[in-house]
Amino acid sequence: MSVDVGAYRWVEPTRQRAETVKRLAVRVLVGDRLGLVLWLGTLAFVGLYWRLGFLINDNYTIANALVALSEGSFSFDTATYGGLESPGTNARDGTYYGRNYGQVAFALPFLWGLRTLSAVVDPGLLFAALWSLVVLALALQVGRLTGHSAAAATVGSVAALAAFVGNAAVATSIDERLLAPAALQLSAIVATAFGVAVCYRLVARLHDRRVGALAAGFAVVATPVGFWASVPKRHVYVVALVLGVAYALARSRSGTDDDALLSATGFRALAYALVGFLTWVHAAEGVVVFLALVLVDLPTAPSNRPRDLLVIGVVFALSLVPFFVTNLVVSGDPILPPRPLRGYDGGTAPPDIGGGSGGSEVNGGGVGGGGSGDGSTGSGGGSGSDTGPLAALDRVAAFFGGLFSLALWSLGVVQALLGDGAQQLLDDPDRLYRIFVRGGFISDVASEDENQAIYLTVTESGPLAAGVPAAVLAAAVTAARRAGRVSRDALRVNTLAQQARHWRRSPTVATDWFVALVATGFLLVYFPRLPVHATVTVRYLLVFFPFAVYALARAPSLRRVVHKHARAGAWSYVAGVLLGAQLLFVVVTVRNFGRGEAFQLHALVGLAVAAAFAVCAMASVLDARADRPTAVTGGLAAALGTDFLLLSGLVYFQYGPYALPLSDALAKLLGIA
Repeated sequence: MSVDVGAYRWVEPTRQRAETVKRLAVRVLVGDRLGLVLWLGTLAFVGLYWRLGFLINDNYTIANALVALSEGSFSFDTATYGGLESPGTNARDGTYYGRNYGQVAFALPFLWGLRTLSAVVDPGLLFAALWSLVVLALALQVGRLTGHSAAAATVGSVAALAAFVGNAAVATSIDERLLAPAALQLSAIVATAFGVAVCYRLVARLHDRRVGALAAGFAVVATPVGFWASVPKRHVYVVALVLGVAYALARSRSGTDDDALLSATGFRALAYALVGFLTWVHAAEGVVVFLALVLVDLPTAPSNRPRDLLVIGVVFALSLVPFFVTNLVVSGDPILPPRPLRGYDGGTAPPDIGGGSGGSEVNGGGVGGGGSGDGSTGSGGGSGSDTGPLAALDRVAAFFGGLFSLALWSLGVVQALLGDGAQQLLDDPDRLYRIFVRGGFISDVASEDENQAIYLTVTESGPLAAGVPAAVLAAAVTAARRAGRVSRDALRVNTLAQQARHWRRSPTVATDWFVALVATGFLLVYFPRLPVHATVTVRYLLVFFPFAVYALARAPSLRRVVHKHARAGAWSYVAGVLLGAQLLFVVVTVRNFGRGEAFQLHALVGLAVAAAFAVCAMASVLDARADRPTAVTGGLAAALGTDFLLLSGLVYFQYGPYALPLSDALAKLLGIA
């Protein structure tokens, strides 16, 4: 048998180039193979309880904007989903617009892809097929990571095939009109997976890969980040972008690797570019992150030469172009986001949570609910039909005037939002208890949540966050020890100057300050509004949960627990998930709890375990003999977070068909129990 040598010479270089491109893509997007495993694992985990539909009725607005954008327009005259009175629908000159266009633009390729695939594969099997492919890819990567490629390939192939066959056996048809909300949800899940990968890269860069992988994994499976991953709100995109900014900031302070793709200045520019994209998603939150970045970056930068600042400024300005263009089209003003425009004539309805109007139309099959109306004229400008040199000069002047106005607007946001939040924080500090510790039945909130107490605080919904005080204590102890060493060595020449230079250029110090400032900014911005209905897990502060996991990873005592008592923590987590979820479900079923009562059961159990974890974690800071109890209580705290994700995804909220038919069948079975 002859071999075509010429063909081989052509195929082999092509294969090598493809392999090089694949390695480069993995390195740029997720860091390394472990980051890829975490990325695929997030997709597989969230896919288990992914429901196709609308949990909150202001998702209708985002879906309508996506459909309009897929047809080449920012505006829409009729509502494909819900109605024109959906919260967040904005009107200008009788035309309706959505909001969060950065999020909508990111979902657009997913919609195109789903529409293309649905022409070949039945939508009822499409998502099951994609999920099975993810499971197979995950198994292959785990095999290569652990050195058991053959066994992992066999197990993964069998599992993926069995899952697909099982899903196909119980699959039902899915309305193709659900493809647009499904694209939004899929883009949110992918954004969450990227956030997990970036969290791993950040912590691994500052410490080690084991701690990084554990922190990233718990950020999604043990906190409400996993709850909102399949809900197309802006919050998971914000989490991913903020973590990306923190990672780029840390890399700009680290010693540049020999094979690094960017220099220190390049990583600084990347941080500002991500802030620009974040502004496109939500302008006010972008301003908060920008302010935090500037306050940390400029004083601690390795260099602030004019050339470096010019590069950063140009990149940042380019990243803001989509924001300016979108605002110009929607509001007629490059610095005015869609949100301040007037809404639908009939007023703005409050957001509903699953079971109300947020899911009723999908469950009832009325996906294309009507919505007409004459439309109201917003605060936008005129038609802008003037032409000629004077008009061109006017537009140039308006552009530079817009840049100046943007700076003033940013300062106004900082003064108005942060100032009001700071004042109310001083006037009403007790509200912090309702945000971070215990919620319970709050009449003003429950009255808008169908009189159910489904509002959970930060600690109730994510018991791992209770370890943050221990991380703060660990930081204080470490700082005190360093101060003691500096005072003893104060007579040495340049000791204080060397310490100050080290702290100023330290990637950990810069990242810690950035995280602290962003967290403070978000708290001050949203403090006047919280607690509020339709948030379930304080979703406006969703970024606090990966920040909490980051804080735990930064504590030396908790890293010691991870390395020395990982087995005890792993067993307590597994037991907490396998047994704890069943016990919670049995109590809810036997006592015939409603959704609010079930949520309060999670809250009370979560607070009990959170208190135990907080005490043990603080004890570990002072004495290593408390490390094993810390590992056990930490595993249980993480397990309760996972239990909430699984039970809320399969039992408490039913607002549409599941992406996986087997999950749909399981949810119906649990609902009958």
